[in-house]
Amino acid sequence: MATATVVVKYGIIGVGMMGREHLINLHHLCNENVAVVAIADPHLPSQQLAINLAHSFSWPLKVFSGHKELLDSGLCDVLVVSTPNMTHYSILMDIINHSKPHHVLVEKPLCTTVSHCKEVVRAARKRPDILVQVGLEYRYMPPVAKLIEIVNGGSLGHVKDGINSGASVSFLG
Repeated sequence: MATATVVVKYGIIGVGMMGREHLINLHHLCNENVAVVAIADPHLPSQQLAINLAHSFSWPLKVFSGHKELLDSGLCDVLVVSTPNMTHYSILMDIINHSKPHHVLVEKPLCTTVSHCKEVVRAARKRPDILVQVGLEYRYMPPVAKLIEIVNGGSLGHVKDGINSGASVSFLG
């Protein structure tokens, strides 16, 4: 008896430039049983661009104007939050507090205030059934990885930032 292939179903909340980049990146994982099945964005032009992109991958999408409707649909296992920074806190709290568990990748920053970040972390720790990750993938892009390698290699001398009176800058790869 053949076992059924389990597809991990993603939803993207916010399908502007970064949301569509996530859509493309997730398409590269389609052979790993990943599919984007839903998007949420109140901006109609962004919705249409994401729909067109998904159709080029033969991915039908359920489209929602807001993240709460997407959450309540029960369609997704994992959510990507790529909305404007100041919206992250309320969206993350809605995801974390939702009755259905959703793993979540949120674009940086986690939130725009330290207190909101702490609150999200506290709430996420109470949900051992979900993972919350902050996306900072650019450090792995070849040009950025090379820059980090050069800076950490010391060939440029002692690198300082211009904000904190010459305090050393640490580049972690």
